[in-house]
Amino acid sequence: MLAKEDIEEGEVLFTIPRSALLHQETTKVSALLKKEKSFLESSSGWVPLLLALLYESTSSKSYWKPYLSLWPGFKALDQPMFWSKEERDNLLKGTGIPEAVTTDLSNIQREYTDIVLPFIMRHPELWNPNTHTLELYTQLVAFVMAYSFQEPQEEDDDEDDDEDDKEQEKKVPSPPMMVPMADVLNHVSSHNANLEFNPDSLRMVSLRHILRGEEVFNTYGQMANWQLLHMYGFTEPYPGNSNDTADIPISCLYQAATQ
Repeated sequence: MLAKEDIEEGEVLFTIPRSALLHQETTKVSALLKKEKSFLESSSGWVPLLLALLYESTSSKSYWKPYLSLWPGFKALDQPMFWSKEERDNLLKGTGIPEAVTTDLSNIQREYTDIVLPFIMRHPELWNPNTHTLELYTQLVAFVMAYSFQEPQEEDDDEDDDEDDKEQEKKVPSPPMMVPMADVLNHVSSHNANLEFNPDSLRMVSLRHILRGEEVFNTYGQMANWQLLHMYGFTEPYPGNSNDTADIPISCLYQAATQ
């Protein structure tokens, strides 16, 4: 996204009404997902959204068809989970990504086999195992990884609660949701725009003066390059990523200490 004219700090660049967000409560199958919520629990917490995406992405009458058509067949996604194992092992050794991808693929297959497939088999009027395959499910997981947003939780400022009360009141993280328009923006650590969550809408707001012709950048969070490559399929060129880190295995620290 490029600025067609100078933009001042604090300007609202665009607004997305909450009715345009795609998640398990706005999908056409929301009532069923809510009714059978207890059967859809998983370690990721993504199953309801993914079932909504399975339905909406293959429905010719989907309200979000124009939005989802931006990713025809979800074939262009290029995170390391779609690389060959040899490529991951040879090119990404030492980054932690090969191990993360192995865990991801194992969890995706187990989630699909144990939760998603039995569910869609019980509802053949809405889903078809020949259409809503493990391959499509994996692509949609990558789609959610790369393009979804999570609404930040409100922080509790009450300092009078003791530790036990605070432990009991820990909130479950907000489930991911798809935010049309906001997911068009690229990421850099020194971003110049930020997404604000309001009761009736979401707004992208400029953080500083943006010159005409300059790219408008959002932030995906304080993420190291290995995290960006794992989840989104890109990295920031050195030294641009102020959040970059390197992981040092404890075995290396032990070896250095004993020497």
